[in-house]
Amino acid sequence: MKKLLSLLVLFSICISLISCSSKKIEYEDFDNTYTDKLPENAQDGLTLHAFNWTYEEVRTNLKDIKEAGFKNVLLMPVQQPKSNGSAWWAFYQPLSFSIGDKSPLGSKEELERLCKEAEELGICILADLVLNHMANDGDKAIEEDGTPTVCVDVEEYEPLLYRNRNEDVDGIGVTFHHNVKAGGTGSETQVYQYGNLPDLDTANPYVQERVLSLMKECIDVGIDGFRFDAAKHIETEKDPDYASDFWDNTLEVAKEYYKEKTGKELYAYGEILSLPYGRPLSYYTDHMLVTDDGFVSSFRNAMVKKDPSLILNASLKMDDTTRLIAWVESHDEYISSNTHYSDARVAKYWSVIAVTKGLGGLYLSRPSDDLMVGKLGSLAFENEGVAAVNRFHNRFYNADTYASVDDVYYVNEKVLDDDCGALIISTKEVDASEVNVKVPHLESGNYYDNLSGKKVLVHEGVAHITFDESGMAILTKNNNIHPQVVVSDISEYFVDDKEITIEVKNAEEAYYYLNNDKNNKVNITDNASFNLKDNILNDEVILNIYAKNGNNVVEKEINYKKIEVSQTSFTILNLDAKYLNDYELYIWSWSPSKWSKDYEVADGKILINTAGMTGFLLGIFEKGYEIKDASNWDSNIIKQSSDISGDILKQGFIDMTGF
Repeated sequence: MKKLLSLLVLFSICISLISCSSKKIEYEDFDNTYTDKLPENAQDGLTLHAFNWTYEEVRTNLKDIKEAGFKNVLLMPVQQPKSNGSAWWAFYQPLSFSIGDKSPLGSKEELERLCKEAEELGICILADLVLNHMANDGDKAIEEDGTPTVCVDVEEYEPLLYRNRNEDVDGIGVTFHHNVKAGGTGSETQVYQYGNLPDLDTANPYVQERVLSLMKECIDVGIDGFRFDAAKHIETEKDPDYASDFWDNTLEVAKEYYKEKTGKELYAYGEILSLPYGRPLSYYTDHMLVTDDGFVSSFRNAMVKKDPSLILNASLKMDDTTRLIAWVESHDEYISSNTHYSDARVAKYWSVIAVTKGLGGLYLSRPSDDLMVGKLGSLAFENEGVAAVNRFHNRFYNADTYASVDDVYYVNEKVLDDDCGALIISTKEVDASEVNVKVPHLESGNYYDNLSGKKVLVHEGVAHITFDESGMAILTKNNNIHPQVVVSDISEYFVDDKEITIEVKNAEEAYYYLNNDKNNKVNITDNASFNLKDNILNDEVILNIYAKNGNNVVEKEINYKKIEVSQTSFTILNLDAKYLNDYELYIWSWSPSKWSKDYEVADGKILINTAGMTGFLLGIFEKGYEIKDASNWDSNIIKQSSDISGDILKQGFIDMTGF
């Protein structure tokens, strides 16, 4: 009988425990009134790489850039580009050490206006500078000693640099390196190994003078920092061989100049893709931050292997993360790669950069498929997977950080005074079920996932989460969730049939209307769609979108223009008429490889018969110029377009605005 009573008592206790554990634990929401804001200093913020954007495009998108949590915007190189900037690579072959006066990016006045409006919004504008080399006269053009031939167009902008390129004519010293047999430590600073580009003698005082002049000119128009292209190929004062005072006489002086004008610290980092040969990275970090292109590479397999420890143990170039800039993809990597990550995968990798304490981040705004300069290619930087983690970074950039792994989840907790939060990434596909993830540094209570908008209970170091399809959760104490708006296509032109889909999340109110007709608003719950061809007014469709959640509002306007294209020929739109009137326009086809003028002009459009072609480009020559050998490339070309091939060729038209 006693044994039976004991069993009954034990059974009663077990039932009581089960009953207690099954009760839903409830907390009051935290009294947290944090509002989103950008960091005060450029060094503490994240950077958007506005690759191929014009100054005006950056200016008109400044509010969206701020909304997306970016503190800094990196521009294309601001110097005068080769071939008037006909393609992206031409900007990395500069003709001048002054802000370009014939650049498709825009005028100096437009750059100054951009900087002024950015400053009003708390955004810093960074300029890309190419200081190691200048434009060549062709990929195979070399001098008698084997060094690259300097482009003759350099003479217009930098006459002394050009005149003294091979010998000291004016008593200022030779301005370009001719040390083709350089060897030993630091030899990479004497000859640029990645292409036939003339390497400047950066130890030359006159070269340094021109570089400093450019830096000061940029600072005077409002630039807040610099990226230095090919920085590893410029020597430092500590190099055992080929040392010079270049950085002391340029960057360090510019820092003082900026400090005197603004009272702030100049932001500067150098492109260093692999460690300097035989030289420590500290030679450069004494002057600037440096790039870490290998960080994301070290954990790219984490999602495939479902192993979050690859993220936790990802290696960096140096222990001091505050001296490093990392990216998911650079412009070079994106352009040269045949496979690209999805926007969702990019957002996951980017989030790791954004939450790594002290680490700077550079987010590439992907170019358009045709790589056209002056054309905004993607609005993925606005996607909430990116924007929400940017805001999380801005909130906790100076917080104590605790990174860990729990099963298939990477966890990064932030604690700052009485505020705390966490980024959690699932390395496996998620479903609609609730999962438990250890967050030992988070105070128990109600948190909100800034991506799904859902309340997340944290109790005794465990978060009870239901992920959305992103596989990420960004937990904060207050319910300040931003609406998410994704438009399926932002291409400016359309031919006939094009379906547009609008997806909206985390919005208490959302609608769109067309062609400024506010009386016919269409409410959006989860998504909405319409066909452009059914809503054309005066050969265009104007789409306006509004989404609101609490105090957070997203507004967008996108213009789509209807165009008529030839059914038998490829159509070139918006090519500046001067190229037809004041120059000679030729077509270089790939197959067969030849120059021709097999095109016609109709209603301001250029029609090209592309039957049998796999691709082509436009070539501009001097007025009256005749190509003698149509089957060979003519190096007398003044300007050329990007290659037109692949999907662009298939769509049947291309917009040449800005060429």
